[in-house]
Amino acid sequence: MKEIKRRMETFSFYDRTGTERHLEEMAEQGWRLEKIGPFFWTYRKIEPQRLAFSVCCFPKASQFDPEPSEEQQTFYDFCEHSGWVLAASNAQLQVFCNERENPVPIETDPVLEVESIHQTMKRSLIPSQLGLLAVAVLNAALVVWRLSGDPIGVLANPANLFTSLCWVIIVSLVGVELGSYFRWHRKAVLAAERGEFLETGSHRKLQIGALVLLAAGTAWFILSIALSGSRLMTAMALVLLFVYAPLLLFLGWGIKKLLRRKKVPARTSMAVTIIAALVTAFAFLGLMTFGIIFGHGQGWWREDGGQSRAPLTVEDLLDPGYDGYDLHCAREETLLLGRIYVQQDPPISLAKEDLARYQELPSINYTWVQVRAPFLYGLCLDSLRYGKDDREEGQVPEGHKRYYESADPAPWGADRAFRWIIQDIGPRDIYLLCYPDRILEVGFSWAPTPEQMRIVGETLGRGEF
Repeated sequence: MKEIKRRMETFSFYDRTGTERHLEEMAEQGWRLEKIGPFFWTYRKIEPQRLAFSVCCFPKASQFDPEPSEEQQTFYDFCEHSGWVLAASNAQLQVFCNERENPVPIETDPVLEVESIHQTMKRSLIPSQLGLLAVAVLNAALVVWRLSGDPIGVLANPANLFTSLCWVIIVSLVGVELGSYFRWHRKAVLAAERGEFLETGSHRKLQIGALVLLAAGTAWFILSIALSGSRLMTAMALVLLFVYAPLLLFLGWGIKKLLRRKKVPARTSMAVTIIAALVTAFAFLGLMTFGIIFGHGQGWWREDGGQSRAPLTVEDLLDPGYDGYDLHCAREETLLLGRIYVQQDPPISLAKEDLARYQELPSINYTWVQVRAPFLYGLCLDSLRYGKDDREEGQVPEGHKRYYESADPAPWGADRAFRWIIQDIGPRDIYLLCYPDRILEVGFSWAPTPEQMRIVGETLGRGEF
């Protein structure tokens, strides 16, 4: 039978009464709290029994303290005299256990108890959570701003959606926690004046749900990156999530533990921990940069079969009489959107050798968007149809404005079609084509024939994405 059990507990820091009830229930099940870690609480197997627990806050304590201060030790001795033995502690959080039946409470003055909790929150959690909330809100606002300018780029990119999900979770959790605490504190102060301690609470289901959502989002992000076919992006995602993040967390925890064991003063310990984290971050960034550069030289990040990954090429439409094309093909996919970007041009080196030949060779580029969430279709179409000139009305002089004008969709087999117009120059061979679940923006260096339009429509408009 196992003697040790580790659980991830999701109590709010100030939830004194909820934590005490939980620990008493665990003792009745035969598990006594032994240690509070950064991620898990450790319980040791005991004979099932009724134990009393008391959760106290010591505002002046710190996670960097090498040992209890003189004032803190005096408090421990006072508690032990009344039968309360320290079971576990983590920074300001102190948990005591008492085997006596109906023991005298450690805290007998509700006013002082509420004030102690509030001072603890003010010294550590409230500033850190407000800072985190400010950063999260700023990043959320940045995502909204980017979404208004380039919705396809945001919604088709797994990294953008994953980070957006993380910021939404942070804003939700921190906002709820802070809001709940301030509401509780306001009521608790009034109750304490009446000689009562107001029950505390936690949002455990919300926190568990957030963790599950984050785990699912992480798995989806890794899968999306892997399916994109990009070796570099896959490697970076795996290294950041499974090497860098755990290393940074473990390093911070390990250094703090080592410095406490060496009796290093709290301020020195905090400074060393922060410096070590920064050095690790910069060192890791340097190693990743070296890995990217070195990998490019070794061909590690080269995408195999790049030519075949392009759904449509110049060779599918005509015979250019040249096989030395440069082909750039990028693919991004999420549950909401899929996007393929293809650009096929003669190599720039040819222009130096034979400029006339370079200029006469055909080229093609297109952005192929699959809209998997129908409610996003209009947003994606508008982002492609209305160019920068239209969004900056009055800043582009007359004669230079660019816009899409309605065109005949029949040759393309499309539902709707638009052609690019440059004022005072006329139409260009750039088209915006609408199909039931996808949008295609395609540009040619030549005037496409009806047969070529048909091939484009069948391949990209109706073909497999």
